[in-house]
Amino acid sequence: MPTVFVSRLNRQREAMAQMRWVLLGALAAVCAACEPPLEVGEWKCAAAPLFKPPDGSLEPPGKDTVVNTSWESGFEDGFCGYAKARGFCYSAPDASYQIVDAPARFGRKAAVFTITTDEDQDGEQTRCVREGLLPRDAYYGAWFYIPGGTTSSGNWNLMHFRSASDETPLEGNWDVSLVSTDDARLVPWLRDYVGGSMIPPSSDFEVPVDRWFSLTLRLLRESTATGAAALFLDGELVVERTDIVTDGEETWGQWYVGNLATDLTPSGSTIYVDDVSIRENLNDPP
Repeated sequence: MPTVFVSRLNRQREAMAQMRWVLLGALAAVCAACEPPLEVGEWKCAAAPLFKPPDGSLEPPGKDTVVNTSWESGFEDGFCGYAKARGFCYSAPDASYQIVDAPARFGRKAAVFTITTDEDQDGEQTRCVREGLLPRDAYYGAWFYIPGGTTSSGNWNLMHFRSASDETPLEGNWDVSLVSTDDARLVPWLRDYVGGSMIPPSSDFEVPVDRWFSLTLRLLRESTATGAAALFLDGELVVERTDIVTDGEETWGQWYVGNLATDLTPSGSTIYVDDVSIRENLNDPP
């Protein structure tokens, strides 16, 4: 991988951690009593006191949350599905996330994540995150709507997994990203950070534009060579790896869904997201 690309990814990860605490600190000020509705931009919900500024430790507010295989958010109540589950959303200074009326897959609402890879701006990422004690075996899915006309010459990431323990810092485990082919088609690919490999995208699978499609990653999380990972596009298996190490000895993790890119043409990108879920089986709704 080019040194410049790795350097940019490292800077993004550091900035992401810093932005998160800034966001949580701002929300904490709003949520002091926190029985009244919490309103930050399009985020409106009656939430428990979820957001706390850092107390000097590296432990995030949702570290000890048990993440179940029966969670979903269709954004009908804004970003409250994340707030009530002790998750969070964030954006770089020149990126944004909000709730829109259209296009929505079902219902009346969807989330939209807008970024820019313009080098004169700081706007390469915006995402929502579930965190806590992740299930041993689960299907992590979301529906995406990507307007046509954009190509990527770097990393265009839609899902990202990280994990940590009391002794180890957060580290990336898995990516679900897009790659542009020479004829400007978008194909999905899966990156394995734990094994240190890029699982090549298959040209047999193309991500559609200007319509909704689903991406789902099944993770059987194991620190020995007994784990598994499988990526599905609209329910069809794209790639599968079995008898692999998927995680270290980590006890908790994070799942990111949204929009992150390093080099897009044109530089601006808007991605719509709906019906995010963690399920026990692939064919469970939504």
